[in-house]
Amino acid sequence: MRPVFDWERCIGCLACVRACKAGALSYSDEDGVRRITFEPRLCDGDLLCVEVCPVNAVKGFPNHESGESSATFELARCENCGRLTEFTVKEVEWARKMGHFTVFLCSTCRRVESARKIGEGLE
Repeated sequence: MRPVFDWERCIGCLACVRACKAGALSYSDEDGVRRITFEPRLCDGDLLCVEVCPVNAVKGFPNHESGESSATFELARCENCGRLTEFTVKEVEWARKMGHFTVFLCSTCRRVESARKIGEGLE
């Protein structure tokens, strides 16, 4: 079995990249764009990427041969300061559609918010 990616359906959340122990999936975030790349020659066929995908953008097919493929995703802006976040625009849209009304913050604003909450708990 080999994975086949539906890049139109993919939200760029990196669940598949994190699950891939073989290193067949990689990503880079540069200039406000995330690129996810699949290199089939490195794939061991364990299909963990299929299991973890929250939007079913990865399917397993027997004996499927494909070349390298990739997709790009615009990174979302922090809802507090406007800096780039680690989330894609499609990922934020999907989360909201699923009823997750989390505030999407950059790493700096997330640290400040966490420190504020800890400080409130100590008072």
